[in-house]
Amino acid sequence: MATYSVQRESHRILEEHLLINSQLSLPKEFVEAAKHVKITGSDSNPFIPTPCKITESASALSALAAAAGSAISADRYDIEYQNAEVDTDLATLFLESIVLPTINGEPALQNGPLMAELKKGDLYNMSKAIHQQATNVYQTKDGKWYHLHGSMNATATMGMVGVEEQDVTREEAIKIFSDKVAQYDATYLERTANEDLRQAGVTCLTPEEFFASEHGKIMSGEPLWTMRPIAASRSTWPQQKSNKLKPLEGIRVIDFSRVIAAPVISKILAVLGADVIKVSNQNLPDVSGTWVDLSAGKKDTNIDLKTAEGKKAFEALVEGADVLIDGYRPGVLSKHGFNSESLRQINQKLVYVRENCYGFKGPLAYRSGWQQISDCLVGISWLQGKFLGLNEPVVPLLPNSDYQTGLVGAIAVMQALFQRTKLDTTYDIDVSLTQYNIWYYRLGQYNAEQSKALLARNEGFHVRHYDEMFSLVRKTHAAICKARPELLKRPEYFVKMPGKEWGVDEDILILAPPFKLEKSVLEYAVPSGSRGRSSPAWAT
Repeated sequence: MATYSVQRESHRILEEHLLINSQLSLPKEFVEAAKHVKITGSDSNPFIPTPCKITESASALSALAAAAGSAISADRYDIEYQNAEVDTDLATLFLESIVLPTINGEPALQNGPLMAELKKGDLYNMSKAIHQQATNVYQTKDGKWYHLHGSMNATATMGMVGVEEQDVTREEAIKIFSDKVAQYDATYLERTANEDLRQAGVTCLTPEEFFASEHGKIMSGEPLWTMRPIAASRSTWPQQKSNKLKPLEGIRVIDFSRVIAAPVISKILAVLGADVIKVSNQNLPDVSGTWVDLSAGKKDTNIDLKTAEGKKAFEALVEGADVLIDGYRPGVLSKHGFNSESLRQINQKLVYVRENCYGFKGPLAYRSGWQQISDCLVGISWLQGKFLGLNEPVVPLLPNSDYQTGLVGAIAVMQALFQRTKLDTTYDIDVSLTQYNIWYYRLGQYNAEQSKALLARNEGFHVRHYDEMFSLVRKTHAAICKARPELLKRPEYFVKMPGKEWGVDEDILILAPPFKLEKSVLEYAVPSGSRGRSSPAWAT
């Protein structure tokens, strides 16, 4: 692996899979700005034990996000394109940033007052072993592998396979679900979950099986992100109010989403200067452990769209927004009366972003889903299992497609914001975990020699099909600490955030953004904090 360089490969991906990708139609200014982006790193070898180019992908997308920010700043403030830097190590850590916040050197997710606030989002006690293991990969009666998914309330999934509520250990829960799932064919489980119960779940396919499927054939022709122009009067950039040269200063973003991928979009926009309001609903569950990190830079307001009052408050936010990010199940926002057409009746210039699992075309577009579902659908999980010498699928080790879809979405938003100042148009944007995973797969995988060296670097690393995401992240984090013990000791990789919005007196350290700009100030101007703490209104 001596001749291989993750930095060089990251730059090749930036050039060949992004900048000259005709499907993306990037503005020439983004391409020019990218010439000033440097991809650096203290180690030229990959270190995450996965067959796909996870570091290289994250670094290339981070570089394009930096270039987009630089191009926008140049356009807004009449400055030259900035020198920018992407550190491949930092870009890799970005993929596990939800577990990295600390308070006084200890994990933030062990802090009592903070955990009390987070508990308010876990309405169905998903940390309980029998609930947690409702989301995992199990072998079916017909010898296939199926990703069962309990989402944020495991009741329906447990009922589907006949698992009763009980207090058991993690190992006991895995055995219970394994025995139950083995009584059903994969086709029955997938049909019952998605059609009858409207729950996530999918049969684990190989890449070959996916691309041969009807959905795979349709989605394989889609670009990394999709932009549809909508006629609108030309926009102008907000008036400059500071000398920080933030690319998105004054841009207003509504984050109507939960969990990871869509919140990452708005987090990237926030660090670039956007004013972000996350719309929460105290009556709905969330994976609240993600909030400390992913809500950095955002206000948080409680709105229930099932009420007339909630619809009115949401409409008022839309009226003053530049961007709306919709990360709920396809059709949820439309069911409440807000779709592309009705949103533009409220705000003609709005950029409307939809993020989902399967994509917005093909026979499976209507389904709900998560990162693991897309990873199993496209075949990334089978690649991971075979890389580890197993004859079974293993969900990729980090919430990779979540985070990198977030980067994709942020880039697409910046493209739309830039182009609406040049043309009489605004945009609908679609991004999905599956569009990203297809692109990711097509980047290629490590060859036999590289894979052998990567496995040797992670000697002792062991995961199986029954390692759910919590276990995978924990084990992968341990592997990172073993292979690269110096990474988490680099103070320049972290930034301080006040803990007061969580009821914590101390500062919270969170991971810095995965890219830097020479002149523009990148910061999370608003600390994360408890859900619903903000009023549903834009600052004047």
